[in-house]
Amino acid sequence: MPPTQMREERTRKVTGRGRYTADEWQADQRFAGAVFAVYVRSPHAAARIVSVDTAFAAALPGVLRILTARDCVEAGFGPFPVMSRWGAVPAPMRPSLADGAVHHVGEAVALVVAETQAQALDAAEAVAVTYDVRPAAIGLSQALAPHAPAVHDAIPDNIVFAHRAGDAAAVEAAMAAAAAVIETEIELPRLAPMIMEPRATVARYDAATRAYTVRVPHQGVNEIRRDLAAVMGLPTDRFQVLPGDVGGGFGPRNSVYPDVPVLLLAARLTGRAVAWAGTRSESFLTDLQGRGVRVRGRLALDADGRFTALDVGYDADLGAYVSPVSVIANIHNPLASLTGCYRIPVAHAAFRLVLTNAAATGPYRGAGRPEISLLVERLVDLAARRLGEDPFVTRARNAIPAAAFPYTLPSGIQYDSGDFHALMDKARVSSDWDGFPTRSATGVVRGRGMALFIEVSGGGAAPDEAALTLSAQDGAAHLRIETVSGATGQSHPTAFSSIARSRLGLAEEAVTLAASEATTRLSGAGTYASRSTITTGSSIALAAEEIAAKLRALAALRANCAAEDLHLADAEVRRADGTPVCAIVALLREPIAATGRFAPTNAFASGCHVAEVEIDPETGVARLARFVAVDDAGVTIDHTAALAQIQGGIAQGVGEALSEEAVLDATGQPIAASLMDYAVPRAGDFPDYDVLECNTPSPFNPLGVKGIGEAGTTGALCAVTAAIADALGDRPLPPMPFTARRLWEALG
Repeated sequence: MPPTQMREERTRKVTGRGRYTADEWQADQRFAGAVFAVYVRSPHAAARIVSVDTAFAAALPGVLRILTARDCVEAGFGPFPVMSRWGAVPAPMRPSLADGAVHHVGEAVALVVAETQAQALDAAEAVAVTYDVRPAAIGLSQALAPHAPAVHDAIPDNIVFAHRAGDAAAVEAAMAAAAAVIETEIELPRLAPMIMEPRATVARYDAATRAYTVRVPHQGVNEIRRDLAAVMGLPTDRFQVLPGDVGGGFGPRNSVYPDVPVLLLAARLTGRAVAWAGTRSESFLTDLQGRGVRVRGRLALDADGRFTALDVGYDADLGAYVSPVSVIANIHNPLASLTGCYRIPVAHAAFRLVLTNAAATGPYRGAGRPEISLLVERLVDLAARRLGEDPFVTRARNAIPAAAFPYTLPSGIQYDSGDFHALMDKARVSSDWDGFPTRSATGVVRGRGMALFIEVSGGGAAPDEAALTLSAQDGAAHLRIETVSGATGQSHPTAFSSIARSRLGLAEEAVTLAASEATTRLSGAGTYASRSTITTGSSIALAAEEIAAKLRALAALRANCAAEDLHLADAEVRRADGTPVCAIVALLREPIAATGRFAPTNAFASGCHVAEVEIDPETGVARLARFVAVDDAGVTIDHTAALAQIQGGIAQGVGEALSEEAVLDATGQPIAASLMDYAVPRAGDFPDYDVLECNTPSPFNPLGVKGIGEAGTTGALCAVTAAIADALGDRPLPPMPFTARRLWEALG
């Protein structure tokens, strides 16, 4: 890594100097002589595979091998792990290559390996697959209907897992005694993650060590090793997962896809490095999709307008298979902030995880948090309308007061810190909420909306470790930081360096970050769930403080004083009055190392976002006119990165509200499977928006930080939905996304 790593990270990728997976087999000698792979994919959403004839294709020029399900069975491939905190999930086997049947359009049936990509493409088209097409279950309504086609025969009702939490009896009693009960139902459509870098893999097998080397876009090396080891039945140390640039993550890249194990198998069977570069169309067909959730809610109010109970129904479309983290994303994350920012004495939630004949869904920016926040905020807005009062007033009456933190929810989950009233006050003033009636716009229907939200961040299955080594290099002190938290755009070099440097008195050029090293043995999880600064950052802080203590102890011997009387600054050890004792490098006769270890913990980021929209009644086109975000990130380590995270999240939340939907027809065929059909918002769709801070440090970690990677998405989705509803007035809210046609029809 160059000494200017921290400064270069902000410009390297946008100036074309990034190195992504599809670059590797052309430049990395570990993959010299790589051959190419192409998948044969199903054109049907539900069908029995009658036969797969590879004879003609195998004889074509350049073809080295064609793999089918039989090869995976002979290799002993097992199931993908499914994470659950509520007992075993009877998930159907998710094969790397379809075995006997296909369950969604785009499912891989065979893998062709050839000397060139063109030869592999020709041979893939020559593989003859005979299908017996069957009825498909598309979407939640169809999959849950009586006598619906079973996606998998072993699960005839298509409900792969159900879970209840909370006190149903107490909720029903509160509903019966309520002065008013507010009800609503919202369906959040499937979303294509639209990651800038399409999926790709390059792999090789070393027969001497029986180990695999693989480069694949990922959000953490340990999760990739875990999944590969589970499927291939091998120890995790057989897999070297290379680090490198990743062109976006958003959740769908924190676990292995079925195509990766079969590519590793192809590398072993051919004795060659094997490369596959997915197309954008394949991404639409096979990437884990987001949302696909239907939520129902009932909110009870007493005569004073206070909330007394909440009841939630949550149905999630998992697609044809249960992805490794989909159970956690659709149950744990909503439960962690079930009652939002409000004092609600009793609550209950019922979850159903449903199989359909579509690509699998998984965690997508927010992963259950936007879904539950949207439901709660919509119920609160409807309550304010019923009460005839400003939505800020309704929320202020029911919000958890700052003095109540740490605050324990009815579920037993504990919020760490927050000041919701301060968030609302700042958002109201900064957005000029009260000046909205005076802002005129000719010929449009205007609306404003606000959202107060909280969401869990952090967590993980194992303690996170960070290894720090301080050594002398070229006459100066140099710090190396190793983590297993690979960045996908979070500015880790800057944030992690800042945490260590502030404790060791070093300049930024004295620090190098080695993230997700292929041979790392560090414990820890990857970059997801807005966890990196909380867990990895805390580990770095603890290790840096240990090294700093050793340096002060060594310097104290020289200065004949107590170590507590010394501090580190500008690469020196200094007395309390600033007098230098010695340079840090003078104490480094040998390297000083420390490994920080921090157990997974949660922190709860919150925010108040305000949106204004304008709808053209002639066309139904909605335009975001103003947006203000006020967020509580605990302690902000890197303000530039925090701003960028919120801005990017807002863009995804606005896209979800106004335009994005991965549409399937009645037979399961994607009809929004390219950028000609899938409406990603563009830069011109956004006004300049204000992103402000209103922080309360978290007492649950040594840095006081909270994760904010998903806050922009959650806040924007809720605030824009509220603004659209306000613009429509008493008219029913149409289905999401609020496209021009739907809004035009809603306006009549």
